[in-house]
Amino acid sequence: MFLDESWAFEKSDCSSPMEVDMLEVERYEILVIGSGEAGKHVTWTFAQAGHRTAVVERKYIGGSCPNIACLPSKNVIRSAKANWFARHGAQYGIQSGPVSTDMKGVLNRKRKMVEGEVQAHLDRFKATGAELVRGEARFVAPKTVEVQLNEGGPRMITGDRVFLDLGSRAAIPDIPGLAAARPMTHVEALDRAWPATRRRGRS
Repeated sequence: MFLDESWAFEKSDCSSPMEVDMLEVERYEILVIGSGEAGKHVTWTFAQAGHRTAVVERKYIGGSCPNIACLPSKNVIRSAKANWFARHGAQYGIQSGPVSTDMKGVLNRKRKMVEGEVQAHLDRFKATGAELVRGEARFVAPKTVEVQLNEGGPRMITGDRVFLDLGSRAAIPDIPGLAAARPMTHVEALDRAWPATRRRGRS
């Protein structure tokens, strides 16, 4: 989403433009909020084209897909498929004994994949010349954000062009009794050490 100047200031919960003067404002040609699927490609494309580019990311480098959604879920499902093939080996002329699933091993495999994906994104940001700013941004003036850095302290950043890639997050609906059941979203489910299972043959 490309940010219109009037929308940036009028629609955001921002402070007075006078507050911008309290910190040195760093200017970029391209400012991207959020490093998810759209944001990272916008960042890489403009940076590779020679534009001074910065992207602000609060938590998940590369967005939800490589961290808590698409790729981790497929990684876990792949382990489940491996278990299925092991238990149904006889159909393929393979003899095997009892098969069990070590969920700690499944989660370790998933976490290593996520770590690798994050590092690949970090390497790409560096290679393109884009600056990755870790922190939470809020608008304080048109096309200008104050970033509370994850490591502490603020930065004031303005962009000639600003792009928003704010993504989404899982929400638990306000249904009577649901909270007491302690429901999980995909985020918790993908990081839980489920009990081991042991099965023999077909199920």
